[in-house]
Amino acid sequence: MQRRKSRRAITALCVVATLAANIAVVANRTDVAQAQASAKNVTITVDGKNHQLRTTQTTVGATLKEAGIEIGPEDLLYPKSNVRTYNGMKIRIVRVVERVIAQEEPIAFTTRRKPTTELRLGLSKVISEGKRGLKRLYYQVRIEDGTVKKRELLRAEVISEPEDREILIGERGAGIGRGSFVSRRILSMNASAYDPGPRSCGKYANGRTCTGMEAGYGVVAVDPSVIPLGSSLYIEGYGYAIAGDKGRSIKGNKIDLGFDTYAAARRFGRRQVVVHILE
Repeated sequence: MQRRKSRRAITALCVVATLAANIAVVANRTDVAQAQASAKNVTITVDGKNHQLRTTQTTVGATLKEAGIEIGPEDLLYPKSNVRTYNGMKIRIVRVVERVIAQEEPIAFTTRRKPTTELRLGLSKVISEGKRGLKRLYYQVRIEDGTVKKRELLRAEVISEPEDREILIGERGAGIGRGSFVSRRILSMNASAYDPGPRSCGKYANGRTCTGMEAGYGVVAVDPSVIPLGSSLYIEGYGYAIAGDKGRSIKGNKIDLGFDTYAAARRFGRRQVVVHILE
């Protein structure tokens, strides 16, 4: 009788164990099914590559941690790490680097031209070729995914100063100022000549230009759209001048040079000249 009771007890225990095992299997399958149902497909773009990931993580930050992707302190994350994930989500990381870079650039030299009576009219002579200088520029640069997005100049330092180029220009001796000059712009122009009298300026000539200046040597007529009125000029073969007048026939690449007498204007005639617009 006692043996029969023991067998019944053992059988009952086996049944209970089997039921527990079956329940555990069913629960595990349920958990797996629930996990699979909650998994999301996400795409992570970083370092120029797309990574496809199926995850059950609930936030962007946790998803990146699961994928083993680190974010630098300056990097940009879209969307933010605390945003909840969803199926089909696209996560993007922009790598950001900020650094100071140095860049060397040349410094242009200035060309100075000096009138001289030691050369014949119209001739020129280079007495110094000039030499470019060098400067070093320091920039704060922001680079996003390998592309420079911001560039800010911090400071500049001169490594070597430029040396001026010097040219002597043959000029007539009388009435011409001395000294070197710097050209802001150089033009080759068709030149004519005038004097303040009626033979050049018509019967209503009063010896004054449209700007009120006294007409004559050193005052020239220009097209203001080419050379602004009031500009200081140096004209090779003529000398220093002021753009102080304009005329109906002086259009485009033409210039009318003032002389004190009609005879002097006739001797000049018409010719091609080089005009320096001075700084």
